Formats: sequence, structure tokens, C-alpha cells
Amino acid sequence: MKRTNPFLAWGLFLFAAGVFLLLKNLWVFQQWGQVAWGGIFAAVGLIFIIWFIIDRQRYWRAIAGFALLGIGVLLLLGWPSVSLGTWSGAVVILGVALGFWAVALAHADNWWAVIPAGVLTVIGLLVGLGADLSTPLWLAAFFLGLGMVFLLLYLIRFGQHDTRWAGIPAAALLLVGLVTWIDAQSLNAFVKQWWPVALIMLGIVLLLLSLLTRRPSGVPTAAPVQEPTQGLPAVQPVAPIGQTPAPQPAVSEEPVAPAAAGGQPADIYDVLAQQPPKPAMDDEPWG
Repeated sequence: MKRTNPFLAWGLFLFAAGVFLLLKNLWVFQQWGQVAWGGIFAAVGLIFIIWFIIDRQRYWRAIAGFALLGIGVLLLLGWPSVSLGTWSGAVVILGVALGFWAVALAHADNWWAVIPAGVLTVIGLLVGLGADLSTPLWLAAFFLGLGMVFLLLYLIRFGQHDTRWAGIPAAALLLVGLVTWIDAQSLNAFVKQWWPVALIMLGIVLLLLSLLTRRPSGVPTAAPVQEPTQGLPAVQPVAPIGQTPAPQPAVSEEPVAPAAAGGQPADIYDVLAQQPPKPAMDDEPWG
């Protein structure tokens, strides 16, 4: 498949953007300039999103599509003088986060997209809530949010991919966030000093559960069930080099007479008398 010349693509984009902005500055669009500006971004974003739905292997289309859609929504909301405050920047950040979430949900091999998707979601929410949170609470929410992202990656286990490593940053970030949140609270001095005892008790409980659920190492394993070998010839043992193999008892194909009643052995002459007579052999040599 022939690739598009990057110089041609970027040249057309910059030329079209320059013409539009010049017409907007010359007040050609009058009061509809903001609507046209936002509509173009939103329309192009929707085209990329539809393009991604048709072919989900090109995941970059979802990231670009949702980012452009977020910018378009922001511009369209600003046209009727709707003030979003601190959420103006959050709309664009959350739009990019939606693109990464779409990539992560498209295929199990895209599990890596959970990390940027979660980080951008946390940052977008904190940017929107920044005016309502103090600095310590903002930092606590930031660390706790990032810890929840890695905890989610640890719990989901996308397909056959081993993501148990995500438990390490999840535990570290959640612990830092918890400490930051407790320090920001106006709690009793006794509680602030002795609350780590709760972590110690929780650790002891988990250690006991680990000991109780561990399988003992001395339990013998069941012997494997051997399949019957009917109809197969018996395997004779091989003697070491330089030694004469011990004679093996011959297996007689003739029927063996049962033992006499009472556990006494049968008379050999009676056994021979009961055998069918052998055919007579001609004493004359073969002619």
C-alpha cells in the first residue's frame, strides 16, 4: 500500500488551518466563527473515531479522535459564553484519556494503555477539582488515584499477560497517598501517632492466611496410574556387560490343571492322563 507523502499531508493541513484562521480574524464568519472552529475539530475527531471502529488495529486513531473531539466540545461550549472554569482544561485531558481507554478496551494486547489512560483521568479530575482542594488533599488524591490505576492493572490481568508487577507501585502509591491524606486531616495526636498499628495488624492477618493456605511440602503425591499392557510381549531384563543373563522360566501355553480340593497338589500322572493325545508322527523320512 502506497504511503501518503508526509510533506503533502502536513502542507495541506497548515494551509487549510491558516486560511480558516485568517477568515476568522477578518470577521468573515461573524459570530459563527467560534461554532465553525469547534465544529471542525469535533467533526474531524468523529471521523477518526469512526475510522478506529472500522479498523481497531490502528489504535492511534482513537487517541487523535477523542483528543480532537474534546477540543471541539470545549470550543462549542465556549460559544454561548458557557464558563467551565477549571474544567476547561480538564475536558481536553479527559478527552485524551478516553482515547487511551478505547485503545485498552479494543484488544487484550493493549493492556499498557491502562497506565496513560488512568493517569490522564486522575490528572483531568484533579485539574477540574483543583480549586476545591487544598494542596495536601490534592497530593493525597493524586497518589491515591495513581495507586488505584496500578491496582486495577494488577487485578484485571489482560489475557495471558502477567501484570502482577503492578502490585508493587500500587502498594507504594496507595501507602504514600494514605499517609499524605492522614497528615492533612485534623485528627487527634494519639490517632496520628498510633494509626500504623492498624497496618501492622493487617500485615499479621495476611501472614497468618499465607501460612494457613500454604500446601505442606511433605505430602506424598499419588502414583501415576499405569495403563494395562495386554497383548504386548513381556520385556526381558538386560544383563550387564560381561555377565551371563539369568535363565527366565519358560511360559507354558498348555492349560494348567487346577489344584485338588483341600489345597493338596494334583497327581502329575492324573494331569498327564487328562491331556489330549498328540498326533502320531510318521517314522519314515520325508520323501
